[in-house]
Amino acid sequence: MFSVNEVFSDIKQSIQVKICHVAIDLALIAVVDLVRLEEGKPCCKPKVYNFEKFADYIKKNKLHRTVEMLPAWINFDDEKLIKSGKEHWIAKRDKKLNIVGSLLNEDTVREYLYGSGVGEKIGALLIENSIWKKSSNYYRQLNRYITYGCTNNALLPFDYQNCGSNYFIPEERGVENVKRGRKTISPKLLGHLHQPVFSVAPGITKKEIKKIKKTVTAVISSARKNITARARLLYRRENECRFVDEATPYGTNKKLKWDEETDCLSDAQFRYHFQKFITQEDKIRAAKGQIVFDKDHADRSGSTWEFLIGPTHLYEIDATVMDIHVRYPYSENERLSMGRPVLYVVVDVFSTCIVGIYIGFHGPDWVGAAEALVNAFMDKVSFAARYGLKINKKDWPCHHLCYWINSDNGGEYSLGNISPLLKANLGIQEWTKTRSYMGVAKAVAERKFGVINDSFLHYQPGAVYEVRREEQDPSQNAVWDLESLYQAIILEVIYQNHTNLREEHHDFKAAKKRAGLSAQSIFDFFIGEEMGGGNPTTEKDEGPIRLACLPENEASVTAQGIKFKGVYYTSPYARQQKWYFRAKQFGVFPITVKWSRVSADLIWYQTPENEVIALKIKPDKSRRFMRQTWEAVAIRQHEYAREKHAAKREKARQELIKEQQQRDLLDRNKEEISGIPENTVKSRQKGIQERKDEQAIIDKAQIDKRNKQAIGQIEKTGASEGNHEEMQIKPQTKKPKKRSLNSRLQRSKK
Repeated sequence: MFSVNEVFSDIKQSIQVKICHVAIDLALIAVVDLVRLEEGKPCCKPKVYNFEKFADYIKKNKLHRTVEMLPAWINFDDEKLIKSGKEHWIAKRDKKLNIVGSLLNEDTVREYLYGSGVGEKIGALLIENSIWKKSSNYYRQLNRYITYGCTNNALLPFDYQNCGSNYFIPEERGVENVKRGRKTISPKLLGHLHQPVFSVAPGITKKEIKKIKKTVTAVISSARKNITARARLLYRRENECRFVDEATPYGTNKKLKWDEETDCLSDAQFRYHFQKFITQEDKIRAAKGQIVFDKDHADRSGSTWEFLIGPTHLYEIDATVMDIHVRYPYSENERLSMGRPVLYVVVDVFSTCIVGIYIGFHGPDWVGAAEALVNAFMDKVSFAARYGLKINKKDWPCHHLCYWINSDNGGEYSLGNISPLLKANLGIQEWTKTRSYMGVAKAVAERKFGVINDSFLHYQPGAVYEVRREEQDPSQNAVWDLESLYQAIILEVIYQNHTNLREEHHDFKAAKKRAGLSAQSIFDFFIGEEMGGGNPTTEKDEGPIRLACLPENEASVTAQGIKFKGVYYTSPYARQQKWYFRAKQFGVFPITVKWSRVSADLIWYQTPENEVIALKIKPDKSRRFMRQTWEAVAIRQHEYAREKHAAKREKARQELIKEQQQRDLLDRNKEEISGIPENTVKSRQKGIQERKDEQAIIDKAQIDKRNKQAIGQIEKTGASEGNHEEMQIKPQTKKPKKRSLNSRLQRSKK
């Protein structure tokens, strides 16, 4: 059995025939030659076959069966054609239908194809209608009607949709290069004549089109606004003018030499071809930049959500400065502001539940981010109680470790900070970062800031939101303190988790069991159905989690101790492992330690057996840094470096003074022996030991004399005062008289 619109063709496509009509009762079909239509020839009368002959024709020419899709315009209704700007097509179709409409019916088609023909009907129409004078016009429209499926839209002039698309454009200027378009201007008043156009621009060439395309590339990278005007200027400067040197009485000037108008493109010509090579996306990208375009204007067809299994599969973390001033709580006389705190939010992407928060006045930094993650992983009842708020477990039952974390590309998420969390065997397997300035890559977390602002913060005293000139600065109206703000944000989070509807996250099972539509309901249902209950934590897990969130860094084991950031540490474990002996014998070697920014007293080392060892400050080397934060240590080390630099300068000055004094003493000794002849004997002098012994006797005698004088002074003072006050020994202020070597020897002999 054959059907309408079946196409049969050979492998080389040299034969292509389409069945355009089937008469089952007569066992006849009408076939049209598609090769003729592709060659642009008008529709002719279809050829008629009976079923058996057409089957033999197919077998003989080895044709295979396909199905031809009719032109899309055939299935358009009038409303859709009007929206496509084809009102003139409808007018032409209706005009033809008014003339030939009486022939376009099934009975006439069967009579035309399989009967005696429709010559009499067409003859009658020629007599009645004065528009078409030839019968071929009627046959052409009837053939077209049959060829395209026996529908009225077959008379639409869709053959002309590409009219003008193959217009000849020469490679370069020549005789055939004629400008298209109107030659005259229509008169503005009745009775006036048409006026010739002012433009005498030539027709465009392929060479000029290439130059316009090159101009598009250049202007996109250089201009931010008025792109078409800037491109016209650039094209004109590069291709239609030049500056030549002109001699003047005052020197040489650059003179503009513009090409003749007959050699320059008109503005309309340039604009027409320029718009072909530039899109609206190119204009936005040039005006805003690639980063802003990707962030705010680029098409977004995908979503991370479709790749997630369930809750806790992916957490997103982000931070922002809150739009509210917080009251300083330690002042009773003034209403002071502490500024705007930083809010950290951790969101479960699958359910869009907020699972963790932190509010602080530092950062954004890793300390705040780590605290928000700890809060996301731990129980919320004790967290709320810390700020004086009582909640139930069902209010915020999110206390699970996640498998994947996504963050922005901020410095707080450095490899040194996040690698300990990944290596801590907590189950966190991956940490990804978005591109810079691409907040849309973590849109779930970004949107939560807007929700909190729009639902709560922007309506509170001290809110920073569209402050008018006549209004008071928000810092002057700070009412919320940090503890009460924490309570309010916790209540806001619980409210949003339980009221935001996420029915699009239901699957068939969730819909069947009526799991609930809120984000919290989605979290509670799928954490059991898809994640096997997830990876919940207990109170005992807080210590290992907090330790895992501490940043890692490299310390050096030396013979004097474990040196980290200029501070020395020690531990019995290091002595047991003979680290100091190894460093002394074989040199300094590194180890990886964890440290906390809040105190320099301890750092931690994780052994290969996963035992955590605390390393304490070594008192004999670094006790000056005890009970200090690392910020204070860094400041103190900077001060030490400055003082050491000044001390080195002072040492160099004192060394120069000392060296000069020693030189003076040497010169004085040389002066004392200047009259004594120099020794010429090379062997060791005789009598050195005797002279040494003699000097020893003199030294002892001098010591005895000083002792006798000092003790006698004590006896004299005690006898005169007769009391037991504290005794002070005054040093001698009188300088001893220097003697020559000969006089000292003579004095010692007496």
